[in-house]
Amino acid sequence: MKKLTARLAIAAILTASLASTVFTVNSFAKTIKGKTQSYTATTTTTTTTEATTEKPTETTTYKSYVSSSTRGVRKKTTTTTTTEVTTEKPTETTTAFDKSKYEANIEITTINTNVYSNNPVDKNGNPLTGNALEAYNVVKNTFKDKWKAITEPEIKEEVIYNDAERTVKEKTFNFINKDIFSIKRYNFNTTKEERYSETLTIPGSTFEMRYISPETNDWYMSQNPLNTTKQTLFIDTDEAALIISIPSVYTNNKFENNTQECNPDLEEPVSITINDDGTVSITYTFPFDTNYVGEIWYLLSTENKLTDWNNINHFNVLKQELANGRRFSWDGYYFQIPYNYIPYSETMLYRQPSNYAGASMTKYGDFLAAYDLGYVFTYTCMQNQNDLGYWATGPKSGWLSEDFNIGANFYDTRFNTDFAVNLISAYKRYNNDDFLMAVCRYAEYFIDHATDNHYETKNGGWLVEDYGYDYDHNRTHVSLNHQLAELNVLYTLYQTTREEKYKALADKMLLAVEDSRDQWVLANNNLNYALYYMAGTNAMVDYPYLTYNDLFETQSLYKAIYGKENDVIKYLMDCKMEWMLANEVTGYRTE
Repeated sequence: MKKLTARLAIAAILTASLASTVFTVNSFAKTIKGKTQSYTATTTTTTTTEATTEKPTETTTYKSYVSSSTRGVRKKTTTTTTTEVTTEKPTETTTAFDKSKYEANIEITTINTNVYSNNPVDKNGNPLTGNALEAYNVVKNTFKDKWKAITEPEIKEEVIYNDAERTVKEKTFNFINKDIFSIKRYNFNTTKEERYSETLTIPGSTFEMRYISPETNDWYMSQNPLNTTKQTLFIDTDEAALIISIPSVYTNNKFENNTQECNPDLEEPVSITINDDGTVSITYTFPFDTNYVGEIWYLLSTENKLTDWNNINHFNVLKQELANGRRFSWDGYYFQIPYNYIPYSETMLYRQPSNYAGASMTKYGDFLAAYDLGYVFTYTCMQNQNDLGYWATGPKSGWLSEDFNIGANFYDTRFNTDFAVNLISAYKRYNNDDFLMAVCRYAEYFIDHATDNHYETKNGGWLVEDYGYDYDHNRTHVSLNHQLAELNVLYTLYQTTREEKYKALADKMLLAVEDSRDQWVLANNNLNYALYYMAGTNAMVDYPYLTYNDLFETQSLYKAIYGKENDVIKYLMDCKMEWMLANEVTGYRTE
């Protein structure tokens, strides 16, 4: 097994908290023009997302006009900017999402379209070595399906304005179906009294808008353009479909350790105007101030429906993944920061390595908005992989620092493993080797981490420590959910690549669970959260059903690979099930 040059010890405690949200939606709710109507409850779907905290507990259009806004502005002068992009006139958006258009068996063999070298180099022309070379060779030798996904967009990043007043950079994803995703970040080089504004204009003579009410957390729909709010908006006309984010305002020069300070008091809803020429204009504003950074993104389709509002799944996926307390930003997906992370404020967000939003859309969202956004979110977050091969948690954890001497930019095995699962799903959906390369680089890093940071059991199994850090620190515990998630992704990656070393490590980690079977079961049949937790400052209680779901996945993978059930995994599942039934826990996997 390989050793890492600059080695990272480990330390830490699991920090994962389970958030469960109940969605109620009437997908056939009537539209009331000029009023905002709440969807009444006819269908209830429970969706869960794992969010990690410190203490586990039980409980542009074809034409785009940019101009100064007149809404809510204390003006003395007017700043106006106009840009125009022309394309063909779009057709009416009546086309339903057809997955076969994006994953058809086109007789193009990707193994022939990707150029593999015996002497591969990185983007700077330097020869690949170490884990990067190991990953490259795994991908090179992985059998490729005889089809090429046509989702892969053309990605462009450029500075579109740079003058005395502002610097604006834009990143665009131009999909082959002509959908466009754009994100813009605004830095201001001078301060003015009036707000800076731009307008996005889309085609269409009809108008319908949906959003999630920040007050009630219910879906609302309106045909009145005045009924906007500071939420992600889903706008449909007869010629276009648009998803546009909150016009975010972040504190300039306050991005320490992959954090962003929001300024909700300075954020304003967009204003919408239905024009006489068969277009709809959406205007957004930011403080014209050097102390702040503005940011906004949108997904626009002028030829396809982004969502089917008669499908309950579309409501649920979008509500879960574009929810309050989290925002997609220029360099990744940001969550509300845990209270004992450093730096901390009530309005601070941190870049979360796991990318739950992209994962959910990539795996479960069989509709165009999820298809496009799943690619954008996953690709963007993938770019944050460091040279060692993992995705760091930027802020310092007060708990990990106190118990294990772990500082900022630490390695969280659960966050990283969850994102690795997302990358495998993305590779399978989009047939893009970049996703597979990233997850193989991570797997090579994890092999190093497991080799250097494990507790060996009586029959030679490995219980792998939950956290890592690039500098000296104390050894950390091993939680069951982390251990299972790690071996699950190794088994999944083995199924994808047929690389034996991934299965070998997964087998060794499963052997450790078998060896320690009786240490995981408590007197009440609940499972012990972790072993080898020496510091003892945290009340380590297992999640209501997260660990059961990890066990479920382990059993499924084991059966697929070995053709039989694992007896120890079955025993642990049975114990946990008995406890869940006794405590009326729901939400666990059944298939």
